[in-house]
Amino acid sequence: MKQKENFVTDNPDIRYHLTRRVDLKGIFEGLSPEEREVAGCSTFEEYRDMLLVALETLGDVCGSELAGNAAQVEKEPIYLKDGEVILPPSIVSNLEKLVQVGASSMSVEPKYGGMGLPFLLEAAANEVIMRACPSTGLNIVWYSAIAAIVEKFGSDKIKDFVVPRIASGEWSGSMALTEPDAGSDLAALRTYGQLQDDGTWRLYGSKRFISNGASQVSLVLAMNAKGVQGLNNLNLFLCLRKPPFTLDGSEAPGTKFNYTVTKIEDKLGLHGSATCELNFDGSVAYLLGENGKGFQHMLNLMNDARIAVGFQALGYCEAILRLATEFCSQRQTWGKPISQHEMIAEKLLDMEVEVKALRSLSYQAAINQSVLYQGERNLKHDKTLSEEARTKLERKVAKARKRVRKWTPLIKWYGAEKAVEMARIGLQLHGGYGYTKEYRAEWWVRESLILPLYEGTSQIQALMCVKDTLKEVIRQPGRFIETALGLRVQTLRAGEPLRKKLYRAKQLESGAVISILLSLLKTNVRASISEVKPSDLRQMVKLLSRDLIKMENVGPALLHAERLCEIKAIVSLSQCLVWDAEDDESRAPYAERFLNKTWPRLNMLKAEIEMHDPVLTRRLAGFETVPGETAAVNA
Repeated sequence: MKQKENFVTDNPDIRYHLTRRVDLKGIFEGLSPEEREVAGCSTFEEYRDMLLVALETLGDVCGSELAGNAAQVEKEPIYLKDGEVILPPSIVSNLEKLVQVGASSMSVEPKYGGMGLPFLLEAAANEVIMRACPSTGLNIVWYSAIAAIVEKFGSDKIKDFVVPRIASGEWSGSMALTEPDAGSDLAALRTYGQLQDDGTWRLYGSKRFISNGASQVSLVLAMNAKGVQGLNNLNLFLCLRKPPFTLDGSEAPGTKFNYTVTKIEDKLGLHGSATCELNFDGSVAYLLGENGKGFQHMLNLMNDARIAVGFQALGYCEAILRLATEFCSQRQTWGKPISQHEMIAEKLLDMEVEVKALRSLSYQAAINQSVLYQGERNLKHDKTLSEEARTKLERKVAKARKRVRKWTPLIKWYGAEKAVEMARIGLQLHGGYGYTKEYRAEWWVRESLILPLYEGTSQIQALMCVKDTLKEVIRQPGRFIETALGLRVQTLRAGEPLRKKLYRAKQLESGAVISILLSLLKTNVRASISEVKPSDLRQMVKLLSRDLIKMENVGPALLHAERLCEIKAIVSLSQCLVWDAEDDESRAPYAERFLNKTWPRLNMLKAEIEMHDPVLTRRLAGFETVPGETAAVNA
């Protein structure tokens, strides 16, 4: 009989970050007396222990139940029958177990039947569940995540009707954005709503590639009138699939479904998760938030989802590392385990370091998201805050928001790309066995390939990163110039080796940004600017300001978006590993290895940014003369 496992207690790294590296005490201090009472915690120590117990309870279910069912989930089909999506029995069983331990209600407010835990705990739970069974994970994430958006933007009537049913596990949800002819270009959506005399809306259109699309609650992004376009015309709607369609319990006579599932996609992986095509034909819906603000409202869910994908990738990487390590430790060649052969030992070491790095940055992003949400809520509802306390909290929230904005695309990009890379290496380390379905190495390859695609492709994350970087330079040119020049001094003065290497990496990052900025200038102007003179850097930023503020004429920058995104991700991961090493010297080797390993990569990426390939230049220039191509390039 296989010994029971706990996917939290068997991973000391999780406890390390929760007890040493994230500011849970600050979260506790931000709880109201009522929230502390509901949590049953009067001290920070009690609160911290409560969070750990909640996560460890989940870890037990994942290690002892879900992981063992993952192979069965892969075998059992999902099918459409009379308009209903029939989930595999193994998935249904897994979901029932997770609901019993509160996985459907972790971050939901207690007044709606939830546990009221910070976003960080839900994110950490995502890592643990995804390590056990990705298909089950992709089913359970659509409970609390959807409830959070309804709580934030729904009317009291909507919240009272919908959120308790999600928290209890009775209903789950979906996020319906993508359309057949409008993937990431949300401004081109065709689905639309029509306002009715009774205040409800009717939705018309179709959506595709919707995870968990057969759920009872669908959050639909659609235009606020037929035929309009643009982000400022988008609304966020709540639509219930089966009776009751309306908040007063009524429904259209003879109608079984408010919106229908017309197709289930046959996918490469995630076989236990239904990816659906949906049709809305006069579907009853309710507006969430403000008319015309749907895109901004949906960003809340999208940003959470992107961090969650980072944690999903982390769960994959942890599972892949353990699978590869176990196999390589047991497989013998030339009289010793293959884990002791030089090339394989290096690969296993780097996989371990990558997991440590990704977890460190992911937990930092998630705790800052928790601080952001709690701070926004307290600023809005806590009337007892003094002027001084309010100002202090506003600064704390602003800092957290800035960090989340910076780190979210980096986590999504790096985690997704690294999980695919590690899955391929894991298969390679299994040799011929890895190519057979007898071992799980090939399964992780198939499961990982979705990560760079959904919740915004890797390229979309890179575009977000480069555009934010350019905007920050233009908005605060003085700070950028001071930082760029100051890093040279910090690198020279740093006495501690890890700090010196970190500053060197940051200096290269700054140089890469300057190279991109220079690429936006005309050749004769660029040649006259020195990267080390403050006056020249100010001149460069001044020359670029007008175009960059409009976000026009930035083709050369967009070309290098993914390279810059990788550079910034490596530097952020390095920063977090150095912080860990300064907290615990036993973690210094991870930081040292990561900094050493990525230094040549950083230099190569910067060299690629600085390279001006005439072949590519001619190809891109040719697009401008081809009818119909300009819009695609500019998008």
